Amino acid sequence: RCPYAKDICKKEEPPLVKVEQDHYVACWLYSKA
Repeated sequence: RCPYAKDICKKEEPPLVKVEQDHYVACWLYSKA
């Protein structure tokens, strides 16, 4: 489904990270940088 998916995406579920109020992301490629 994601065009940026990596091998780890198939093996492990990423942690859920709060981005802002009521907005979360679960992605190995996400960083707050």
